[in-house]
Amino acid sequence: MPPFTRITTIASAAVVTATLSLAPTLSASAEPRPDATAQATSAARTAAPVTLEKRTPFVFKGNGYGTSIEGGELPIDSSRLALSSMACTTIAGKKNRNFVEESELPGLGTVRGVYSKVVSKKKGGVTFQKSQHKVAEVVLADTPLGKLSIDGVVSTTKASWSKKAGYQASADTKIAGITFAPAGGLPAQTIPIPSPGQTIPIPGLATITLGRTIESPEPGKNRSRAYAVGVVIEVIPTGTTIKLARSMSKLEKGFKTGIFGGSAIPVKAHVLGELAQVGRVVRQTMPCLGTDGELDKSDAADVNLADQIVVQAASARQKGKQTKKKAVGTEVARIASVNLGGGALVLDAIESKVKVTRLKSGKLKRSASAKVGSITGGGGDPQSLEDLDGLEIPGVLKIETGLKKKVKDGIRMIGLRITLLDGTGAVVDLATSKLSIADR
Repeated sequence: MPPFTRITTIASAAVVTATLSLAPTLSASAEPRPDATAQATSAARTAAPVTLEKRTPFVFKGNGYGTSIEGGELPIDSSRLALSSMACTTIAGKKNRNFVEESELPGLGTVRGVYSKVVSKKKGGVTFQKSQHKVAEVVLADTPLGKLSIDGVVSTTKASWSKKAGYQASADTKIAGITFAPAGGLPAQTIPIPSPGQTIPIPGLATITLGRTIESPEPGKNRSRAYAVGVVIEVIPTGTTIKLARSMSKLEKGFKTGIFGGSAIPVKAHVLGELAQVGRVVRQTMPCLGTDGELDKSDAADVNLADQIVVQAASARQKGKQTKKKAVGTEVARIASVNLGGGALVLDAIESKVKVTRLKSGKLKRSASAKVGSITGGGGDPQSLEDLDGLEIPGVLKIETGLKKKVKDGIRMIGLRITLLDGTGAVVDLATSKLSIADR
């Protein structure tokens, strides 16, 4: 059998298997309803009011979201609802907001009134980054046991500096109420709000824990950090974790030449666009000021993404350093092997690497490279992935390698991308490295 024909046969068989396994829980009953999706999309909005922006000697970073869903019978990493983020910046006076009126939590229930806001500000003698995220109501879908509702979840974090008080951090969470309505028309019950570290069980349905808070002023490191999660819900029937109202704030000093932004992600997959994602394995994120020349490492031996994708030896590496003359950084993502569809398609030795240099003069240098190994399917012999670059089987899949793209102040490289062409919209990216170095 000619090589191309054999690979086509292998790939076709792999896609049949992989397609069935990529979204095991996104059946007709678990898909977000079109009307709810449209409502969430139309209601989501961002605003950037005109404010006085001013450069400072500090670097601000803040982010958070209304809800996230992880693990269990659902994709390991669902999208964050009402995500609001402030990338590393030295500018005070920035503001980002997001709001979603209502959205379905696939296979779980409904969330309403999700609001997010992050700001950087200098007021009087105080410089600070503040994040606040709110969820008006989350209702877990009706079950044979009943219905659980949680109202008014808020988390707020703040990282600040002033000449008088130095570095400070604060984190706070609030819950308005928890109600459980048993099945069979029995009277609704008001559940006591848990104290920090306490877990409230709803037998057979869920456990509710007040999320943790971290307040970390670190004057010795010229920085301050704060973190808070409003509520963590463990859904017993699905084994799923839901986090409500997560906020993070960070303020630090040490800018010399550039502000770093980047990540190394060995594997990530998307199903149904932004509405559901199969997780990101070993995500490594570059600190705003780099790593002070130290090599940061992150590894995972074997990772099973909800029986969808099996990853062996995923790793990420990053390094960033700046002086008064230049800032230099690298990101590297690698995987030894990825198994799709129970061995129907196996991909080996994928790597991407990016490097960015910013000189004091403002000149930017960027480079990217990718290495690819082999593809094996159906017990056949390994084939060189380089020979398959650009392979497309109409209605089945497309394989692309070495996807390089310039981004603002940097560059991105995807080692290999698999796109399913069967209408599911599924995309698997292997070895993604991205890095930018901005001047402020």
